[in-house]
Amino acid sequence: MKKIRVLIVEDEPIIAADLEDRLIEMGYEVAGQCASGEESLLVFEQGNLDLVLMDIQLEGEWDGIQTAQKMLTKQPLPIIYLTSNTDDATFNRAKNTLPAAFLTKPFRGKDLQHAIELAISRAAPEKKHAESSKENTDAHLFNDRLFIKVKDRMVRIFLSEILWLEADDYYCKLITHEKEFLITQTLKQMGESLSGIPEFMRVHRSFIVNLSHVEEIGDLFVFIHKKQIPLNKSSKDELTARLQRI
Repeated sequence: MKKIRVLIVEDEPIIAADLEDRLIEMGYEVAGQCASGEESLLVFEQGNLDLVLMDIQLEGEWDGIQTAQKMLTKQPLPIIYLTSNTDDATFNRAKNTLPAAFLTKPFRGKDLQHAIELAISRAAPEKKHAESSKENTDAHLFNDRLFIKVKDRMVRIFLSEILWLEADDYYCKLITHEKEFLITQTLKQMGESLSGIPEFMRVHRSFIVNLSHVEEIGDLFVFIHKKQIPLNKSSKDELTARLQRI
């Protein structure tokens, strides 16, 4: 049976070595130890990983949360944060990346083992479903409308009715004024389907918005129908330019 491969991203050599010993004792394979986000991204891009243990304070230009964001734009993978920072601001930043767990140092070996087991057990069926849903989707795009399978029928939704789409693990949620639909496609797949429609823009890793419904724009958020939606700083100029064109 193939061993679970774990990447350790930790800038304290003693802690990294201890983590590697614990993982090997638990029966996992350690894919490597990295002290910086930049180094870990290179290992991540080589693929063949199952999980990342990510310290938040790292060497180099990126912290662990920024590193996780860069990793997740390339491939969804369970990430467990290991940190001595327990302030709300750090936790809320980490939470936006949808981690598998958030462990505060020092933690017990059992806590780490349970977090890893839960992360792997949740990721396995989601990965299997994501692979199968590439062929079996319940959303079909036709010009100005979508048809979504709901139980035993196909429901029409005009694109103009869509407020936003939101990532939900290996599914995504489609939100209108009246209803919320769960679609068995990833947000990335839906974004590819909608890429030729100028009203739709991915403003964050977890959100695609219908620009026609944007009510307010802040430095870090847009607002649609009283919903605060995170906005990547790098996307703000593009969002403003596209609003002028639609």
